[in-house]
Amino acid sequence: MRTIVIGDIHLGSPLCRTALLGALLRDAEFDRLILNGDIFDDLNFRRLKERHWAVLDQLRKLADKKEIVWICGNHDGSAEAMRRLLGVEVVMEYAFVFKGEKVLVVHGHEFDRFHHATRGFSNLRNAFYGFALWFDVPRKKAIQWMQRSSTVFIRAVERVKAGAILKARAAGAKYVVAGHTHRRDQEEVDGVLFLNPSSWLTPQPAYVLFDEARAKPEMVVLGRQAKRPLGKSVKLRVRMTGRNVSRRIR
Repeated sequence: MRTIVIGDIHLGSPLCRTALLGALLRDAEFDRLILNGDIFDDLNFRRLKERHWAVLDQLRKLADKKEIVWICGNHDGSAEAMRRLLGVEVVMEYAFVFKGEKVLVVHGHEFDRFHHATRGFSNLRNAFYGFALWFDVPRKKAIQWMQRSSTVFIRAVERVKAGAILKARAAGAKYVVAGHTHRRDQEEVDGVLFLNPSSWLTPQPAYVLFDEARAKPEMVVLGRQAKRPLGKSVKLRVRMTGRNVSRRIR
């Protein structure tokens, strides 16, 4: 039995690594696929490009052959809407057994107090994040730097991790997979192995593989790290924007 856990895909975002994801869905061998929340960037489907719809089409076809479980994230909307969209099981969390030990999979936003406290400002927050994405495509280096430097973000990451581990211990799970923070992590704490594969907005997305033929779960990292310095990326983005504006004026 091979189970793959992916999450934080954010279909609709210009940063979504659809080529890598499409290749994974096409070529990887697995029996169960767990989509661990935030499959969509938001519910404005007009933002979905052809490449995003292609991924959804792959998932629909896989649902006829494989077991697919969709865990709701804070970007995904209602479970019923998601169930109708893909025709797969939609839950708030999911558990299964790996080599005789319980595995708990949660998205993690329920442990993020900052997210809940700023829910009323979601439009402003999303607008700022959207601008940062637009300016930072395709690297996301500026956003990653801000996250690493932000005390609020670091505390949110720690809360999500601690909350997921505490919930796993209460449920008697040896492994817990979470998402939400877009911060890759793998650490054993108090007898619980915590895994967060990060998001599909980075140059090197990852997934967690639970293969009964292997002794332990594996974090599989895809893609390659871009080497262009941040300063050059910003200058390139400014030049590209200037060219686009000039073309529209003409």
